[in-house]
Amino acid sequence: MIHYILVFCTSFIGFNTLAESALVASEFSEDAFKSASLDSEEDSLLSAEFGASLTSGNTDTQTYTGKLQGRAAYSLGRLSYHGEFLKKISADTVSADKWKVGIKSNLDFSEHTSSFVTLEHEQDEFASYTAVTTFAAGYTQLMFNDSVITWDADIGPGYKYKTNQRDSLQEYVMHLGTNLSIELSEQAQLIQTLIADIGIQGDASDVVRSETALLTSVLENLKMKLTYAFKHNDRPGENKEKLDTQTTVSMVFIF
Repeated sequence: MIHYILVFCTSFIGFNTLAESALVASEFSEDAFKSASLDSEEDSLLSAEFGASLTSGNTDTQTYTGKLQGRAAYSLGRLSYHGEFLKKISADTVSADKWKVGIKSNLDFSEHTSSFVTLEHEQDEFASYTAVTTFAAGYTQLMFNDSVITWDADIGPGYKYKTNQRDSLQEYVMHLGTNLSIELSEQAQLIQTLIADIGIQGDASDVVRSETALLTSVLENLKMKLTYAFKHNDRPGENKEKLDTQTTVSMVFIF
């Protein structure tokens, strides 16, 4: 686990170096589902995010990213869901094509504790395993919650089912996640997400994902988002890099 903390710290120290070295082969990472209690005015929320990069001339490249996130409270807890995609086309050749959908439910025990169940499916046409389905369940603790800082953490066992055109693989993991949100001002917010799926079998992979995002308000329901994300997989497959990074600027629409 110390190894992954060092990877996490190194990502911030070498922001520009990592972004430049691995951006072409970057992965998009999931946002951890925020498990803090929802305020009465924010019992439900839906946001859509979109970013694009278009170049022409000596190199023709188009990169498209998008994300849809939502949450809703019910009598015993809350429900969160998301969907996202990334596609990159270089000289009429697709070099990245992936999408992900997920849903999570929290059942409240008290103001600061709850259980969680999450299900996610990811499709990546250029990965060693093109389809990965992940299920996890466990305990959520709200560590800190006030008008400025919200911090929560998840822990629980999980199961992954991976497939490609040739074979399939089952993995059992320990799912760890934390989400930190800081209101820097009335117009700016910093969100840090860190998720680790640690294999509890000898041949299971360890995957750590991080996303650091800075959001600034443009209009009442429109925000600009700067995101730096990395994904580290200690068993990525043949001819695959262990570390992928992504740096994006996108617009977020709040409904």
